[in-house]
Amino acid sequence: MMKEYDQKYELLYTTIIHRYRIKYSISNNDYCIANAIYHLSNNPESKFKGWYYGKIETLGEMFSFSRATAYNCVQKLIDKGLVEKDSESGFLKTTTLWWSDFVNNTIIRESKN
Repeated sequence: MMKEYDQKYELLYTTIIHRYRIKYSISNNDYCIANAIYHLSNNPESKFKGWYYGKIETLGEMFSFSRATAYNCVQKLIDKGLVEKDSESGFLKTTTLWWSDFVNNTIIRESKN
């Protein structure tokens, strides 16, 4: 029987593209948070299309990170221009920089093989 935690957060894996993680000097934890923001903000059933509108603590809970770790990861990602935060709502989304290096380059590289 699945525990309540397992039912709530069924993250199977995060594929980390280390080339770009190293390029931007982000940790594996930072990468996991950014990747979750990217995927959750692109949910077609979202009330706020293009934005992650949940709590930062919830992002941390998905990976068993502390509240402080989650907030530090988000701030680092914002500082590096990989995530942006709406000043009015506090919602988060990944930037075009995340798209161009972490998502689109992966698609292009895979299609060339």
